[in-house]
Amino acid sequence: MTSSHPAKAYPLSRPSIQRYFTSPQLLLRPSIRLKTSLYTLSITIILLVILALNATITPSTTPPTDVNTVPSHDSPADSGEGKDVAKGKDAHLVDQEIQRSFEEPDFALLSGKQPHEIGCDVPLEGEDKGVFMFLGIFSAADKRERRDLYRRVIIPDFPPDLFTVKFILGIPAYPENPLGPEAVSRSMLMNKIEAEMDRYGDMVMLPMLDNIDLGKTHEYFKWVAKEYSGEGRVKGRPKFIMKADDDTILVLPNVISGFKDLNCAHNIYWGTSAGRSHYFGDYFRGLAYAMSWPLVSWIGSADMPLAHIMKIEDARTGQWLRHLDPVTDPVKRIDMGWTMGDWNQLDVGIETVALHWLKLDEWVEQQHDRLLQIWSNASKPYDVDNGISPRLSIEKGKQTPERAQKEHQRQKELGWDVGGNLD
Repeated sequence: MTSSHPAKAYPLSRPSIQRYFTSPQLLLRPSIRLKTSLYTLSITIILLVILALNATITPSTTPPTDVNTVPSHDSPADSGEGKDVAKGKDAHLVDQEIQRSFEEPDFALLSGKQPHEIGCDVPLEGEDKGVFMFLGIFSAADKRERRDLYRRVIIPDFPPDLFTVKFILGIPAYPENPLGPEAVSRSMLMNKIEAEMDRYGDMVMLPMLDNIDLGKTHEYFKWVAKEYSGEGRVKGRPKFIMKADDDTILVLPNVISGFKDLNCAHNIYWGTSAGRSHYFGDYFRGLAYAMSWPLVSWIGSADMPLAHIMKIEDARTGQWLRHLDPVTDPVKRIDMGWTMGDWNQLDVGIETVALHWLKLDEWVEQQHDRLLQIWSNASKPYDVDNGISPRLSIEKGKQTPERAQKEHQRQKELGWDVGGNLD
């Protein structure tokens, strides 16, 4: 019997690469086909994973929603946004969830400690002395010149034994490029802000990006509520808390006379409805409004979702107050009407309570001098003891000034007043 070499089911060594080119039939071996398939499948899976990850982290090309509310025009009506405001959309209120939030209740407000349970025991004398009013003037990091102007012209009107006055700021926005020139400018700005805070001690930096549309007012109330929280009497606690814009002058004598006989244990809501939109219900305009301590403590202690604190801050405040039980927590609304408003629309006189829209620094000084002259003409010192009766201001506020009527007509012609939504 002729001997032969034993059969080999699998080569003991792997063919060289060159042999695959000279003998392509080697690729048809079962083991080679299996490995080739596995390699191909693995590479395919890796490529798919890479593509999926790339799609996830690729930034959207859709431009971000602009939520900046700083006016760049003479009047809201001139911007073309007035019609949307009157319809209740606002310039940026386009999300249906946000629109619904003005109508639906908030559980945090409903379930928290209610104002009548909070009370207001604030003495103005003694060891646990509080203050008559906390005045928060909304500012921004880059508004140093306006703050210095108010420190020099407006704030000296307010006696420190009765008022705690603070500028309310948020954190400046972060630039997209953390190493670019904008980041350097921001860092330099923050250093200036810290130095200013150390020097004057009259600034509050809220832990949020500075944007009124993103809940700055609620964050302000939250800060005040926490700063003066505690059972019983708390030193420095205010009877009343006011929010004001940095283009508003509050007429000190009439602010004092308007609040001095009010009981801060009651739910006081003070301001003006003159010129507001009716779409959002009963609220006072954001140029300046005030509430008693129980209301601010109640609002500031409520952990509300973003949808219930953002957009149209003054209307938000009115919406929060509508959560209150009218039996156990009735709200006393004090509407000063047309004694508060844009300075170029009012009949400014001894009854005036606040002037707004003082966009230029020289306007601030001119209108403040105008108020001093009005009090001088009435033979009254411009101080805490010489305000007029709030009853007279309220009566005067019911009369729409001629210039306000003309401005309203102009806005109607521009399409702002839709369906009579404005006073």
